[in-house]
Formats: sequence, structure tokens, C-alpha cells
Amino acid sequence: MRALLPGSYDPVTLGHLAVIEEAARRFDEVTVAVFINPAKQGLFGYRERVMLLTLATAHLSNVRVDFSDGMVADYAKDGGYTCILKGIRDERDRAYEEDMAAYNLARSGIPTELYRTPKEYRDISSTAVRAALAKGGPIEALVPAPIIPTLLALYKKITPPPYGL
Repeated sequence: MRALLPGSYDPVTLGHLAVIEEAARRFDEVTVAVFINPAKQGLFGYRERVMLLTLATAHLSNVRVDFSDGMVADYAKDGGYTCILKGIRDERDRAYEEDMAAYNLARSGIPTELYRTPKEYRDISSTAVRAALAKGGPIEALVPAPIIPTLLALYKKITPPPYGL
């Protein structure tokens, strides 16, 4: 069985990785796909997000990373996936993802499974990672260890030095 795990992954977090690892245990093949939402201004471009996801999932032989600027339902249908997977942290996430699941099912005929993020990662979000990066705070408890050097280098590259330096 083939599963699609779509998201923005800006950047990938430990919570994302926990959901990806669970999917890799349950499915023969998992595609983690960065979807570009034109309504959202991301910190990193899709190439950087794909690179970080590739580093984070390198230990998972049945996981591949891709990107799309299209619709999740269309990507899933065109790719022959049997399931769309989404991680949820709380009831607000659940409500939103259930609405998206209904839309994707109507458009593609492919069901969505919701995976609960492990309790220890429920307070972690890409927004929290971006905030920690902006403040120069620690990120080790937020993101997978293999991406830390690359994430810090990418962030340094795209942010101007502080005023007066």
C-alpha cells in the first residue's frame, strides 16, 4: 500500500518525523510531499524544505520526498496512492483536517487517515521552530538532529545580519 503525507514542512519538526516514522511502519511506500500554498509566505523555499526532509528521513528506506504546487487530491489520485495521511496535534487540527479529508475524498476517492502526534511533540510546530531561529534560541528539542547544521546554515543565508553589524 502506498501513502501520501502532504504538508508545508517549513521546516520539518520532530512531530512531523514521528508521524512519518509511524507511516513508514504501516505502509509499504510513503511519499512525504512538500505542498506549496500560494496563500502562505514560507520562510524556506520548496528546494530547502525538500532537502531538510530528505536529511530527516534518510534512515527510512521506504520513504521518498517530493514537492508539488498542485492540489493534494489530484497528486494522490494521479500518483495511485491508496491513502492520504495527516498528523494532528489537537482538536483544532482535527476539525480542519477532517474538512480537508472530506474534500480530498470527494475529489479523488482516496481516504485520509489522521495520525495523532505523540504527546511529547504536540507543542512543537514549524512556527515555534521559526520563532526559535529568529531569537537565536535552541532548536535541538524541536527538529530532527540530522537537519540542524543545514537548517542553521540555510537560516543564516536568508536572514540579514543584525542592525549595525
